[in-house]
Amino acid sequence: MIYGSEVRSNKGLEIGGGAMKGGGSRTIILLGTLDTKGLAIGYVREKIRAQGHETIVIDAGILDKPEIKADISREEVAQAGGTSLEELLIRAQKTSDRMPIIQVMIEGAARTVQKLYDQGKVDGLLSVGGSMGTAIGVGAMKNLPLGIPKLMVATHFYPQALVGESDLTIMQCPADIMGLNPVINLTFAQAASAICAMAEVKAGEKKIRPLVAMTGLGVTTPAVMKLQKLFETMGYDNVVFHGNSEVMDQLVEDGVIDGILDFSPQELLRIFVVKEWPWRKSRLESAGRKGLPQVIVPGSLDMIVLRVAKDNLPAAYKNRKIYMHGPFITALRTNAEELSQVAEVIADKASRASGPQAVVFPLRGFSAIDKEGFTFYDPETNRSFLRALKEKLKREVEIIEVDAHILDDDFVKEVARVYDKMAKRAIIRQG
Repeated sequence: MIYGSEVRSNKGLEIGGGAMKGGGSRTIILLGTLDTKGLAIGYVREKIRAQGHETIVIDAGILDKPEIKADISREEVAQAGGTSLEELLIRAQKTSDRMPIIQVMIEGAARTVQKLYDQGKVDGLLSVGGSMGTAIGVGAMKNLPLGIPKLMVATHFYPQALVGESDLTIMQCPADIMGLNPVINLTFAQAASAICAMAEVKAGEKKIRPLVAMTGLGVTTPAVMKLQKLFETMGYDNVVFHGNSEVMDQLVEDGVIDGILDFSPQELLRIFVVKEWPWRKSRLESAGRKGLPQVIVPGSLDMIVLRVAKDNLPAAYKNRKIYMHGPFITALRTNAEELSQVAEVIADKASRASGPQAVVFPLRGFSAIDKEGFTFYDPETNRSFLRALKEKLKREVEIIEVDAHILDDDFVKEVARVYDKMAKRAIIRQG
């Protein structure tokens, strides 16, 4: 993998919690390449200490002499990444390709921060960097559990492939980070105050009721809102993830989520059809690995969403039915082949799951614009999904067909009933 660390935290989370101490000073990790960003890290360190908090400085630089002294040296970071700094310097002299070298420091920084977290020494993480420094900083941040404050001070914005969906905050620096000056010093001072304030926030309340994760999109939101109210009356808490579900999967792995209602798995089209997000091929697998109950609904699978203007559509999509969600967001009607492909993915993953799985299918449309008289209404194309699903899915996975539209009350109630029955059955089996 190019960006981020393969090491992930497996610790269970208290909602809103982390490694924070009950009161007094916090420990803020400062991560950067001290050969180029050392003065900036030093400046931030002094601002944090002035607010009564402790710091641990980690050096992820490679080439030039550090501008300030680190608490954890670059030699230690390289070693944590699987090699020696001396070996990295030899490599740097033989090639212009820096990424394999930087990847060692990404992994080393992530493992170093993880070790500190395991020791209860991380109440917040702040990193400063340009392109490579941001890759290192974000790689370490993505390795920490949700709830631990993470602030990346970067020279410009970076793509989702790098940032992912972690609860990190990116603070854009108004100028390049080369030494200290009145223009950027204010940014560093604000960053120091921001990470201190975030670290001082007390942990939230412990989870009492089972927590159900749901996925939603604008075109399915009315149904998801109804489900939220229903679940509350049925004794469940819920959290909704919009569009993407990387954080949802992490919370499942961390033991925070008790079950999934995947009402709008639209990103499956991005991953397996458009192939924009290849790093998310494990989608739909987290609940199955944990043995959690999971209900899947084909909400919003009637559309491929592209972040382009209508006039800039790729040639392959020119003859599709389209729906403009905004000036630069264009939805295209999925065809039978694409829906069959997604159905096969769902069938494969649901069939391999260790926990109970079910698919609830709305016969009268998948979204707000897939209904009779609307742009994307095409029940025959939708049935291609159902046919492929029935052909590939194991008999143990139940398919419930509902003669209703996805936003109808009858459909929403049936989805809630199916989930509740499956979740209670799972509890009895575990007991």
